[in-house]
Amino acid sequence: MANEIRAIRKQSELKIILDEFRAVNGVKAVALVGRDGFVIESMTNSEIDLEALGAMVATAIGTSESLGREFSLGGMEQYLAEFKEGKILMGAVQTDILAIVTSAEAVVGAVRYAMRKNIPFINKVM
Repeated sequence: MANEIRAIRKQSELKIILDEFRAVNGVKAVALVGRDGFVIESMTNSEIDLEALGAMVATAIGTSESLGREFSLGGMEQYLAEFKEGKILMGAVQTDILAIVTSAEAVVGAVRYAMRKNIPFINKVM
C-alpha cells in the first residue's frame, strides 16, 4: 500500500512539473520517456501519438549518445531537431528522456530554459 501511495504521489508531482512546459508558447506536447521507449508520463495540447514519440525518442537518443561516446564528448544533455513545421527537443533525465514537441513558432531558447529549470525537479521526483 505504501509503495502504491508513493507511485501516485510521484505521478502527480510529475504531471505538475510537465504541465509547466505547456505554458511555454508553442509547446504542443511533453513526455518523460524511458530508454525502452515507454512513456512514463505526458501532457499534450494536440493530437500527437505519444507511443510513437516515445519509441522514436528512445532510438534518437541512443544514436546521439553513440556519437558523443565515439568522439569523447561526454554525456548527452540536450538534443534538438528542427523541422519545417516544428521542433523536437530532448534532454537527459537520469536514465530517462524528456521530450518536447513544439510548433514552428516556438522560441527554442524559451523551451531550453524551461528544460534546464525543470529537469532538476524531475530528477528529484524520480
